[in-house]
Amino acid sequence: MGRPQKPLERDGTPVREFAFWLRDLRKRSGLTYAKLAKNAHYATSTVQEATAGRRFPTLKLTVAFVRACDGDVAGWQAYWGQIQRALDADAPDGWAASISPPWAIPPAAPPAGPAAPPLVLPAAPPVDDADDWIVESFTALLRLDTEPIEALEQRVIVAVADGLAELSTSISVPRHPTDSDQAHGLESELLHGGSLELREQPYESYFKNVIVLPHPLRAGERHEYALRLRIPAGQPMATHYVYVPFRRSDQFELRVRFNPQRLPKAVWLLNGAPTAVIYDRAPISETLVPDRFGEVHVSFRALRLGLGYGLCWQE
Repeated sequence: MGRPQKPLERDGTPVREFAFWLRDLRKRSGLTYAKLAKNAHYATSTVQEATAGRRFPTLKLTVAFVRACDGDVAGWQAYWGQIQRALDADAPDGWAASISPPWAIPPAAPPAGPAAPPLVLPAAPPVDDADDWIVESFTALLRLDTEPIEALEQRVIVAVADGLAELSTSISVPRHPTDSDQAHGLESELLHGGSLELREQPYESYFKNVIVLPHPLRAGERHEYALRLRIPAGQPMATHYVYVPFRRSDQFELRVRFNPQRLPKAVWLLNGAPTAVIYDRAPISETLVPDRFGEVHVSFRALRLGLGYGLCWQE
């Protein structure tokens, strides 16, 4: 039986804050630590230690904890990844102070002057099945020369455990600073590779899909699927397309087609960038020039977990 927990003093550090929100999740679930541990298949002392604020819990333990409490695994995935990056030795100074869980971030008023464009993440699978499959290749085409704006995403995944029957994907589409409409959406269509059985929008800017596969995969078996993602007509898109992997991803290839009549002022590359860097308002790395048809093409290999890969641009 686990011992009674000591009160947690919130000192603003990311590990303590993570522990605080885990405690909050457990309280709202109504579960005792003993019942939570049983549902999560961990010892009671282990799940209590995850909320002690002394050490950052592993991704696997965090997912088990959140699932046992019927929490939002995708949201916790994003939060865990930010903290993991903040704890790296080469994380930008002061970044940890800006980290908050997605459910605790109030809507911000548009800043004065040039606005920092919000982050857009292409579909990234949540971690509840992170041990079951990897991304062998991910190819994306973003069409900014069409109305509505759309992204065509194709993945080849490899099962690493027998019996993989469905995949979960998620995408974050925060509002553009100029977007004041009450509605905020994203349209998803599975082009091939199974059946799109579930579409959810747990937060205003966060979308989740569940893809049921044609048949359960065996360990080592490959599977290909393709999604079409569309931003509703008239809804502006933030000036990023960035993939932040939370599972092994071997290759990512991105092609962005801008409108040749309205080319951006600048386009720059993100290659393993911390999340905070994605919000910079001006080029912070190598700049690229669209070809005469408005296209920019980049590719990445051996992506690191929790870092951003893709393109940003200035309108």
